Amino acid sequence: MTDTILALIPDYGLIVLLCVVALACLAVPVPASVLTLTSGSFAAVGDLSLSMVLITALVAFVLADQAAFLLARRLGRAPLLRLAESRRVGPIVRRSEALLQRHGSAAVFLSHTMFSPTCPYVTYLSGAGGLAWARFTLVAVPGAAVWTCADVGLGYAFASQLE
Repeated sequence: MTDTILALIPDYGLIVLLCVVALACLAVPVPASVLTLTSGSFAAVGDLSLSMVLITALVAFVLADQAAFLLARRLGRAPLLRLAESRRVGPIVRRSEALLQRHGSAAVFLSHTMFSPTCPYVTYLSGAGGLAWARFTLVAVPGAAVWTCADVGLGYAFASQLE
């Protein structure tokens, strides 16, 4: 699947980036990190605009993240409890919950940066668990900005070494 998505970049770059990053924030298993790195490298060689790659990835991240939070606020914990029983996703949901219990709202920032596999689940748990929307947003948006700049920046910096 990753190869198929990456093959779309030369023709549909920013649209693919927007869709993939948004889907990843909603817990759909797509290669968002690989795509942002690759988009950064396309920007380095002039095939995409660096500023547009950064803006597109950040906007997709923030909008989908907010949508996931609000969806979880509306649906509550029941869907998450079902996911926690899953063999494949359950460990990530439990790790996300432990991260939230240990670090509170700082876990949102951490999940949006260093612990990115937990990001959508921390977001869902934050929404379902009643974390205040303003508090969530206050740490989620800077986390999304750090992740976006780091991934795109690494792709840009190491463009000559990516295949």
